[in-house]
Amino acid sequence: MKRLMMVFAFALLVSGFFGSAVAGGAKAGELVAGGYENMIGTWTPGKGNIEPGGKIRDWSAVYETTLFGPAGEIASGIGPVTMNCNLDSGLTGPCWGSFEYTNSTGTWIGTWQGSFNFATGAGSYQAVAHGTGGLRGLVLQSDVVYPGYAAIGSGTGYLYSIVR
Repeated sequence: MKRLMMVFAFALLVSGFFGSAVAGGAKAGELVAGGYENMIGTWTPGKGNIEPGGKIRDWSAVYETTLFGPAGEIASGIGPVTMNCNLDSGLTGPCWGSFEYTNSTGTWIGTWQGSFNFATGAGSYQAVAHGTGGLRGLVLQSDVVYPGYAAIGSGTGYLYSIVR
């Protein structure tokens, strides 16, 4: 229950701080959800290293998103994520990639972009995905914040999502 309350608190925080369409809140015909995401396993390196001035390309990992609320069941999923980043001397930089999350209804295929600090684990990103299968015709928009390793002891990201 404590984790669930923390998830909703972060979802409200995210909705207040991000300036994207997601932060504007749901409109008629839209469903919202708040939750978290975690990596399952570790990153599989592509090209480059996480080092000062590093250029990471095509790193991959499996992530699982768990969302609650009206869109929770259809917005949650599990699947591969790719990551690319251009890091500065402080291990901070813009990152972007793609993802494909599957659930019992269908699959979300999308892209993401944001900024991360690999020294602290803090960062944020925005994602947009289009549904296939039973999700065909739907669009998922998410804002995600990683408060950093020290804040919660792990690499958990907190999501606020809208399905249109």
